[in-house]
Formats: sequence, structure tokens, C-alpha cells
Amino acid sequence: MLVNNVFRQNSFYTALYQMIPDNHILKQIDSAIDLSFVNDLLADRYCKNFGRPAKEPEMMLRIQILKYLYNLSDEQLIQDLSVNLAYKWFVGL
Repeated sequence: MLVNNVFRQNSFYTALYQMIPDNHILKQIDSAIDLSFVNDLLADRYCKNFGRPAKEPEMMLRIQILKYLYNLSDEQLIQDLSVNLAYKWFVGL
């Protein structure tokens, strides 16, 4: 089952995310490339009625982009996602 997370809720993090400069590479990538096509492309690969909700394919692609750009291992990526605001904003956590 595929869960769509398109709405970014206004919260405490919204104010923090605004501190990320507009010229940050991840903001430039996000504004230049629309990755939402991935969800539509892979929608028929996910069961809509059974199983627990899957992570959004777009989010998983964004995580792979982070791994490639910053040459991160899986462990480094998980650790950095918990503390780096730019990573969280880019992935949509």
C-alpha cells in the first residue's frame, strides 16, 4: 500500500527549515527537478489493500540522491538524517 505525503505540516520545523539558504544544493535540486513522477510510475507495484503502508518511492529516490551526492554509507545516512535539517527537508521527514 502506498501512502502519499504531499502536505508539509506547519510546525516547529517549518521555522527551522526556513533557515536553510536558498542557494543550498538540495534546494536547487528540489526547485529544478520534479521527482513526483516516480510515485505515479511505481504506483501499480504497490498493493493498495493489503500490508502495511510502504515508504513513498519519491522519498526513497531522494535518499539515494543524498547517498550519491555526499558519498554516504547507509549508517552515515541514517545518522545524518536524524540531525541535518537540509537532509530532512529534502527527503520530507
